[in-house]
Amino acid sequence: MDKNMADRLIELREKNHLSQSAVANRLGVTPALISAYEKTERNPSLERLIALADIYHTSTDYILGRTTTDSYATIIEVKDLTDAQIRILRELVEVMKHTDATRS
Repeated sequence: MDKNMADRLIELREKNHLSQSAVANRLGVTPALISAYEKTERNPSLERLIALADIYHTSTDYILGRTTTDSYATIIEVKDLTDAQIRILRELVEVMKHTDATRS
């Protein structure tokens, strides 16, 4: 069974051990709005979709159902890292990509 966006948002929030209130605080919105996303009553704007992907350490494609793999979690487990640590990892990956490209 393919999951819809609301199911994925619930799954990702729970996987990251976050409450609707915690997600709402990070987005600067009300918990009622997060609930509405998870009940398919509302869809997040593009800005909020991107922010949700960042909060949940996944891709917008996964949230939208364009891929079936929660890509970041598949590549590296980051659930116990802080947002700052995850940003450092992403920067390191970009540096490594650049370094690897210059060797070719």
